[in-house]
Amino acid sequence: MEEFFQVSNWFCDDETNNNFVVNQSAFVNFESKLSEGFGVYSCGNVSTNHRNMNKRAMEFLKKNWISKNGQVKIEKEKGHKHMIKERIRRENQKQSYSALHKLLPMGTKVEKNAIVQTAARRIEELQKYKENLKKRNDELEMMILAENDSNKNEEEFEMAKIKAKVNNPISGIDSMLEVLKCLKNCGAKANSIQSSFSHQEFSTIIEIETKGSSSDAGEPPPVP
Repeated sequence: MEEFFQVSNWFCDDETNNNFVVNQSAFVNFESKLSEGFGVYSCGNVSTNHRNMNKRAMEFLKKNWISKNGQVKIEKEKGHKHMIKERIRRENQKQSYSALHKLLPMGTKVEKNAIVQTAARRIEELQKYKENLKKRNDELEMMILAENDSNKNEEEFEMAKIKAKVNNPISGIDSMLEVLKCLKNCGAKANSIQSSFSHQEFSTIIEIETKGSSSDAGEPPPVP
């Protein structure tokens, strides 16, 4: 048997012996694989990439932080401006109510509702008072116009005297009636009449309104 195994070993060379070597395990050590696959250059790239990732992450966080801070600052400025405007509006409103309260009657409450209600009632009263004054003004204007018209009429008409005389009148009364009839036909208005009757003479003086100058109009047409 020993000879047989020796012969068989003689037929096998070193290469076949190497081919028949069986691996002990299918798993490979990580350290040896890393040293064989990546090498020194690959390890340098890993460290460089790691630094680049950190840098990018820091830049990203920094940008987001700046943008968020900017938005927060803008919102704060808007809120501050709105607060200032609201304070100014309230101050102006307070001054307006105070000025309105001074115009209202004594004893008006300082509350806003009381001021507004009292002011509304006061405005209604003033509107009614204004309407009454307007009516009174119209009435006075009508009275003034009527008075001016009457003054014009008085200025246009002046007083005049007419003297009439009739010798040996048949009847003094008939003569007087004829004189008045004559004045009526002329459109004259007699204000006063003075007359005297006798068998020898009838005489009268009549004061009338005329548009001409004030003077004796002379004797009227002959009275029968």
